[in-house]
Amino acid sequence: MVGKMRNILLTLVAIMQLSMLSAQFGLSGGLNTIIAFGAPKPYFGFHIGGEIPRDDAITFYGRLSSYIGNEDATAGLVYAEAIDPLTNPYLQSVYYTSKMNYTILEGGTRYYLGDGYDSGFGLYGGSNFSLLLNSVKRKYGDYDQVKYALPSTEIPKGMIFNIGVGLTGGVKHTFAGIGTVYCDVNFTYLLLSQPSNSTAQSTNLYRPLIFNFGLGFRREFY
Repeated sequence: MVGKMRNILLTLVAIMQLSMLSAQFGLSGGLNTIIAFGAPKPYFGFHIGGEIPRDDAITFYGRLSSYIGNEDATAGLVYAEAIDPLTNPYLQSVYYTSKMNYTILEGGTRYYLGDGYDSGFGLYGGSNFSLLLNSVKRKYGDYDQVKYALPSTEIPKGMIFNIGVGLTGGVKHTFAGIGTVYCDVNFTYLLLSQPSNSTAQSTNLYRPLIFNFGLGFRREFY
C-alpha cells in the first residue's frame, strides 16, 4: 500500500510541476463526500488538486482525494483454533466487522460556460478518468488469545485497485484578486476492480457506482 500511495503522490506532484510551467495555473483544496450507490452511509474526506487552462473555456485538471473509512454493520464469522490440540472446545467463534476507505486520483477536462475559468460566475462540466484504491481491514471481536489463534488463512488486511471513468459538473465564482469558490459533483463507474486477497474480495462495502461531491477554494497564479 505504501508503494502505491507513493506513486499516487508522485503523480500529483508531477501534475503540479507541469502546471507551474504553464503561464497560468490554479491550485485547489477542499472537502469531499462520497456516496456509493447502495452503501448505508457516505464517506467524508478532503482533496487537493491542480488545474491548467488551455484557454478561458477549457482546462485540464488533476485531483487527489482521501476519505475516512466506514465500517460494515454486518458481522462476519471466523473460527479461532486452539493452540493446544487438547483444549476443549478446539474451535472458538470470533466475529469481525470490515472497514473500508477510499483514495482517489482523478484527472480530466473541464469546459466552462458563463464568465469562464478565471472570472466571475460560471458553470463547468466534462469527463474524467480515475484510479481508486480501497483499503480493507477486519476488526475482530474478543477471544482468548492465550489459548486460541486465528487460522493462518485469515488475512486481516487487503486492498482493491480500481479504474473508473465518469462525468463531472459544477458551479464556481471567481473573486478578482482573491480566488475561486467552487462546488462540483462527479459520477464515476468502476470499469475494472482487482482485489489483492480474499479479505478485500469478500467485503460488503464495495460498490461499483459512486457519486463524489466536492466543495473547495482555488487560487489562480499567473
